[in-house]
Amino acid sequence: MYCVSVSYKNAELNIRKKLGFSETQRQEIYTELLERRLVSECVLLCTCNRTEVYFCGEKGCEKNVIRLLAEKSGIPVSLLSKYVLRFFDDKAISHLFKVCCGIDSMILGEDEILGQTKKSYYEAMEHHTVSFCLNKIFQSAFSCAKRIKTETALSNTSVSAATLAANEAAKCGETVNVLIIGASGKIGSAVLKNLVSHKNIHVRAAFRKHNEMFRIAGSIGAQPIDYHQRYDYMNDADCIISSTASPHYTVTLYDLKNCLADDRPRLFIDLAVPPDIDEKITQLNGVRLLNIDYFETLAKENNVLKLDSVEAAKQIIIAEMDDLKKELLYHSFMPELANIKQQFTDRNFEKLVYKMKSETNYETFSDFIRVLKYFED
Repeated sequence: MYCVSVSYKNAELNIRKKLGFSETQRQEIYTELLERRLVSECVLLCTCNRTEVYFCGEKGCEKNVIRLLAEKSGIPVSLLSKYVLRFFDDKAISHLFKVCCGIDSMILGEDEILGQTKKSYYEAMEHHTVSFCLNKIFQSAFSCAKRIKTETALSNTSVSAATLAANEAAKCGETVNVLIIGASGKIGSAVLKNLVSHKNIHVRAAFRKHNEMFRIAGSIGAQPIDYHQRYDYMNDADCIISSTASPHYTVTLYDLKNCLADDRPRLFIDLAVPPDIDEKITQLNGVRLLNIDYFETLAKENNVLKLDSVEAAKQIIIAEMDDLKKELLYHSFMPELANIKQQFTDRNFEKLVYKMKSETNYETFSDFIRVLKYFED
């Protein structure tokens, strides 16, 4: 088994966007991979953070897969090759397991990638590009991810203030309107990315119009608004998040009091140092304020839990991969089993022992003796 991967780890957005193939393009890739006999089985995974092809084929076939991806994306193969990570056999299987459980994700332990991988697998099934090998490997990866989710806290703990803030915003209701101020800085942009990943959140992002993010925000799922009009949108917001480098408050008690038409619950999150939001706003009914200290403390506590969960997940992957490899080995051995059984009935068993001793190395012969002793016990 092989895997070729281009992901957020080694390629910028401009490269990944060109590899974000449409359904029609994916169908063409599947068709050409099989018709040109470049591979025997394959699954193509495309998300915003990664494009990966898992496949079985002859030695060196990964070069043909990379050429086809280059052809379909319009990226010169010499350039694309610089961004491609290659995995083979055990490392390819291990990589798939880590992808499915979220260990390889930008947001450690996130659940969405499992659903995306399942969708890609079922799409490959529809195109008849999956046979016994990949079917068994992907089903085992899905089962392993489910076990990790059940037995560890990997998916339940967040390790960054940005992720925690977005998660807190998502709890504000079934459908949440969020206004974020200052989403162009390091923390603010991370919060914005986390916010748009939540399906129940509608995001408005306030920028100064000359800021490049004003143009980019719409392409990632947020509605850009002029920073100077931020108070016009606060009454509609369930959560307001601010993270700027401004020396002045971005939200003051006086201005907020004048723009709110009711006292329904609203969450304010201040991730700036020095603070962006006037603490006095908590005098208003329905207003709750959380600051950066709250999230940083929570992130440190969660980080310990997360790291423990990652190690536990890796041990589960090792155990699950061992079971999978035994299943694959047994399946490949099945056609020979009947013939070997026949030979055992017709041939003196001692001859087999002497043959193993004379024609194999110590490690293989030692394993053979241990198997015989196992049956003796």
